Amino acid sequence: MDSECLSLLPSVCEVLADSKLLPPDDTSLEKLLDWFKDLTSQDDGQSLLQHQPCLLQFLYSVMESEVVDPIIFSFSLKLAGLLAAEESGFCLLQEKGVLVSMFVPDGWHVLGLWKNASVRCGWLQGLWNMLQHPPAMDFFCRNGIITLVLNLQNDESLFITSLTNQILAHILNCSMPRVLGNDTDSTAEGQALVSSDWVSVTTEIMSHMSRSLASEDQAVILPGLRLLAIVLTQCGDPLKRLLWKHVLEPLEVLAIRKGDSLTPPMMAVLQAAARTPLYIQPECRVEALMNVMLYSRNTNESVLCAASILLLEKCVSIRLIGSAVISLLRICIGHYPSTILQVGNFPHLIGCCKIQRCGLDVLGSLTVYEESMDLIQEAFAIILQYMQSPDSHATVLKKAHQAALKWFSICSPSTDLWRFVSNDLFSVLKKHVCDGRWEVRDSTLEFIAQLTSALKGNSEYTEALHTNGMISVLFTALSDVEAYVQASAVAALGEALTTTNLPLCTSLQEEIVSHLLTVLAQDAESFPRRAALKVFTSWLKIPQTFAALDQSLSSVFSLGGNDCDWEVKIHTLELADVLMEKSLSHCPYAVQGYEPSERCTEQALNKLMDLGTLGLLFKCLFDCDRPVSQKACALLLKLRAFMKQTSHTDGNDLALEICRYNWGEEILHRYCSKRPEQSDCVSNDDEVSYEQIDIVKCDPCWPKEISLCKILDVLDLDEMQHTLSLSSDHVINSPRSLMEDILFVAHQSEDNVVDCY
Repeated sequence: MDSECLSLLPSVCEVLADSKLLPPDDTSLEKLLDWFKDLTSQDDGQSLLQHQPCLLQFLYSVMESEVVDPIIFSFSLKLAGLLAAEESGFCLLQEKGVLVSMFVPDGWHVLGLWKNASVRCGWLQGLWNMLQHPPAMDFFCRNGIITLVLNLQNDESLFITSLTNQILAHILNCSMPRVLGNDTDSTAEGQALVSSDWVSVTTEIMSHMSRSLASEDQAVILPGLRLLAIVLTQCGDPLKRLLWKHVLEPLEVLAIRKGDSLTPPMMAVLQAAARTPLYIQPECRVEALMNVMLYSRNTNESVLCAASILLLEKCVSIRLIGSAVISLLRICIGHYPSTILQVGNFPHLIGCCKIQRCGLDVLGSLTVYEESMDLIQEAFAIILQYMQSPDSHATVLKKAHQAALKWFSICSPSTDLWRFVSNDLFSVLKKHVCDGRWEVRDSTLEFIAQLTSALKGNSEYTEALHTNGMISVLFTALSDVEAYVQASAVAALGEALTTTNLPLCTSLQEEIVSHLLTVLAQDAESFPRRAALKVFTSWLKIPQTFAALDQSLSSVFSLGGNDCDWEVKIHTLELADVLMEKSLSHCPYAVQGYEPSERCTEQALNKLMDLGTLGLLFKCLFDCDRPVSQKACALLLKLRAFMKQTSHTDGNDLALEICRYNWGEEILHRYCSKRPEQSDCVSNDDEVSYEQIDIVKCDPCWPKEISLCKILDVLDLDEMQHTLSLSSDHVINSPRSLMEDILFVAHQSEDNVVDCY
């Protein structure tokens, strides 16, 4: 904070402590805490308290007040914790009696504050802020605060229970070295007493966790499982081994206990344990617990368990899990022997979208294992069955597409596979592109684009794509009534044209480019227009020459640069970036190993000007959308750097007739502002008015053309880039503005609110 902010701090503390005034909202107070956090990170809490005594006075006022708003009280708890995060600040606050008064709720003046969730949350956050050094841990252990923290583990607020678990894990992690006798100073009398307190707290936490897991109440078990997962993830190995001995027995009971709500947290615990040395210790029985979870659950839960196991680096029984998942997917789609269905065990699974989606996710996850190669035929068969089924939900089909992509990524080209693609897969995809559900049409076109991109260079796939009528289907999809579907069709067509090992006829190129130009010029929705420009950019990046695109670049820049959608303009600038890179970096006259010649640079710049690229950059530089201006400024800086690097003259050969362009007036205005002495029509003021510019335009002494180098110099692009990089936050979202708002709102009616930060 600067001096002006610090001068406002006493007034802010005064209004916050005044219970008669309207308190700020939570967002403003949290923002104020963020600034205090920045201050304490630069200097310790003691220094801040000494230089700003109003902070200590504020804490005293809140402690002694018999009428305090819960929001303000919560804020004061968090602030006290921040100020006590360093030992020096902690000692000062402890000496003044602040810490006991604030963090031991028995001494609070206002009864009932603890019932407010925001106060309990502030108390926990204040504790966590403070518990960063041994003196704070000593304070915590000696004052019996652990009892309150353990009680909050079963709080009705999920945020509070989560925060409680984080604090308990932090306490265990900090106290374990002393509990295990690793502290070298533990022989001292004072330290021995402290060590005893720490041991007591650690033992109490582990006993509480064991009791929670042995409870019959799921509301008590769930926080215990979540805490155990956190400890196994964040804490050291000695603590993990010690804790596992306490909880193994109740975990074995929970593993065979039925209940959907217990399965995810139980698997989270076992996943965390499997990533530690506990997994390879037979007495810890981690793998045995996984097997119990996998085989003792109902179908829904077993699928969840299998998915969790597959996330582990070392997964057992891949073949077994894969076969089980494929069998389950067959049951869910109704493709299973009727004799088993008549038994009555599985009919409720048929058509269950949740299990189908989860099963397909697991099937796709199997591809990361080498053993899954044995399942390729079965995997593709079940995926195709789901694609062919008229009853498959749109979300299930999307999962089938995702699974298929993963299996295609690991299979080697074979005759059977591409016969499957040509005869079976493309046949069902054509039907889905015409499906009545737009979600199905959209996800199918996305799948075709992704598959084409993944298999680019595969001659068998390319031939199948271009000889099975798929291109015609994609053209038809360009006329879809849904903008999302049109955009996906554009992307799929774009990928189809870049497939290799197939001589693309000029007529096909021209037809696709013509369609995309029509989309760019006439489509009312922005999604297809954005997609069209992305396709043009991807084409320009590849070595392959697209004559139809080269001939249409001028139209593309004109349409994209004048589009009303700012993202379309961004994509147009990205296309310009690729063209500039190709034009300026690949000079046919340059000798390999040397920089492009001046002649080459001149020809490249003339080409960019003829295509409208330079006009696009200058137009977008003054665009009303900041991202567009930023992108254009970055490209002009790149162009300026290239010209300085390669040009050996002052660059006067290439000039732009600025009067022809809408942006020319802004350029001329800046040009006149920098060179006012050249015209009697322009005053010597710092700023040149646009009325004066109109006079200058008619002055025959002024040039109608300005060289590119002079324009780039006049624009002061570095300053523009800096200005554009600053959002309004650097003015509005500042501590001074925040404090001024707090002071203003404090004296207003309750109808007024603080600005949203």
